[in-house]
Amino acid sequence: MEIIRDHMLIDPALCAEIIARAVAGGFGDNPSAATHELGLVRLPDGSARRAWAVHAADAVVLDERGQVALITRLHNPGRGKRALPGGLLDELPGGEVERGEDAARREAVEEVGFPPQLLARARAVPLGPRLFERPFDVRAAYNDFPGRPIRRGEFFTVSTQGFCLRVPGDLRDLALMAGDDATNVHVCAVAALTPDAFAVPDHLTMIRRALEV
Repeated sequence: MEIIRDHMLIDPALCAEIIARAVAGGFGDNPSAATHELGLVRLPDGSARRAWAVHAADAVVLDERGQVALITRLHNPGRGKRALPGGLLDELPGGEVERGEDAARREAVEEVGFPPQLLARARAVPLGPRLFERPFDVRAAYNDFPGRPIRRGEFFTVSTQGFCLRVPGDLRDLALMAGDDATNVHVCAVAALTPDAFAVPDHLTMIRRALEV
């Protein structure tokens, strides 16, 4: 029985169990750690693997023309499809954890090539609470996770929180360039976006919510 495909956990029962543990963890909008252990989960063949929760942030960068900056994802979930720039919260010196709004700005710089000073002037508005119920984003680590206790083959679910950053002018006037986990950058009219184009289902929800803040 296939439970993993392209490094994604596809067994519905196992995904539901891991998500339930992440929700029950009560980690909040500003988690106290970048990675939380969720214990062992039992596989259909009787073996067990450790599961983890890791925490991310996504950046909804909107301009004055109703356009948003998107990337093409390099990795699963949704490799080759469009998504918001985003990534995992970093662990900072002294044991502190990067705040979501700081991670959203950093990822927009790293993946889209935004000038850091432009985003530093933009107020980061949270688009609702951190999302933990994301059964489409439970992964199997393809290698030991650098800087984290996750080991090859173990499962991890990714929580995220979206942040709206509004910038002046037209995004198309900026010299944006894909980097890090992105293969391309797109400036898209929000009104033209459809769910089928997205790698991650809740990204379009975040974008539409950003228009209201």
